[in-house]
Amino acid sequence: MRRRLLQSLVPMVVVLAIIAAVPLANYIATGQSRTLFLSRSNDADWFATMAESPLQSGDIATLRELAVRYHELYATPVFVVDVDRRVIATSRSGVDVKEPDLKVALDSTLAGRLPAEPAALWPWRSGEMVVARPVVNNGRVLGAAVLRVPTEKARDQVERGLLLLLGGLLISIGAVVVGIVRPVTRWVLRPLNDLDNATHQVTRGALDTRVSTDGRAPELRRLGDSFNSMALSLHQARQREREFVADASHQLRTPLTSARIHIEGLSRLSPTARFALSDIDRLGRIVQRLSRLAGSDRPGDIESSNEAPLDLAQAVKERLVGWKAVYAADDLELVIGEMVPGGVAPELEVDDILDVLLDNASKYGAPPVEVSVVRDGTEVVLSVRDHGLGLGSRDLKKVGERFWRSAHHREMPGTGLGLAIVRSEAARVGGRVVARPPVGGGLVIEVRVPLIDDYED
Repeated sequence: MRRRLLQSLVPMVVVLAIIAAVPLANYIATGQSRTLFLSRSNDADWFATMAESPLQSGDIATLRELAVRYHELYATPVFVVDVDRRVIATSRSGVDVKEPDLKVALDSTLAGRLPAEPAALWPWRSGEMVVARPVVNNGRVLGAAVLRVPTEKARDQVERGLLLLLGGLLISIGAVVVGIVRPVTRWVLRPLNDLDNATHQVTRGALDTRVSTDGRAPELRRLGDSFNSMALSLHQARQREREFVADASHQLRTPLTSARIHIEGLSRLSPTARFALSDIDRLGRIVQRLSRLAGSDRPGDIESSNEAPLDLAQAVKERLVGWKAVYAADDLELVIGEMVPGGVAPELEVDDILDVLLDNASKYGAPPVEVSVVRDGTEVVLSVRDHGLGLGSRDLKKVGERFWRSAHHREMPGTGLGLAIVRSEAARVGGRVVARPPVGGGLVIEVRVPLIDDYED
């Protein structure tokens, strides 16, 4: 926006400067021409006075000598003609009185009128200036004294003046742009910059950000009010989301605690109950993570632990034992790909992550579902791929957002929290979640977590 505004204002400043400079340039050229014309007009008047007697007596030797000396001194040719336009005396030979500029000057002078001032001396033009004065005796025109004035030096002075004017013009334009246009541009765009900064703050999670609308133009005031209303709606929606997750996790704690007490009693009598007790513990950890998810917009740092690194490949293989049976019962194909050992933070809840990914792949994707663990530089990558319809480029950017669901899957059961929990769990140990379309179609969800350097296979 600032660039566009500058692109509009700077040409306007340049055009105004050019409009102001044109009369100044014309003044410089015209002034130099007038100065030269007036100085040589005095000389032409003197020659006209000196030629009055020779034109009457016919003794032109002295007049010719004066013309030659003047030519040598000022490098300006001089000649005198009678009323019939015959050259009587000249400082150089070869004068052609029929030349257009000489003819016009002589027509006016021999008619008893002073010729008009010559045109402005522009550097790109050439030629001599003609200065003519009538030789008059008792009101009768006897002839004319004519000077062919060189204009090279005068044009050089005009050129230097125009260059100085151009330099001053450029400096003025720069000063106006820096001193006026840019501050005005900043002042005009300040409300939009404030709105842009507020938008970035909201993007970073500061939903209580608001913009001031006092003293703004009506259009900007309406825009600011709309932004504040939007930010308030987002803030309220986030509050409701947090309250929902917090209430749900709180409501789940009591029945889970009660169920665990009862199952602990049964676990002494039935080995099967011990597996149920393990699932109850997993549910308890899920509730705790939901509470953390509701309490913070940014994932926390990795919790300090003295436990040994966890072999991600081994943990995945152990969890896949149960999922093979689940997939087989639903006639779905589960393919176990490459399993490269790699140590990760022991706090990573591999079972929860894999459960979400495999559950999503079975519900929203299509078989076969491929699971692999590989190393990629300083990361260990858990990858789950299905061969379903996949997601569009816009949807891929939203994977992992809370309560978000693809338009193709909104009619299917689910809460839209699964991948959000996976992303939060990965971020808790410094990892990330990447969704991408693989070659051949489908969808790949990668959970990338840091590799612990001191881990030994």
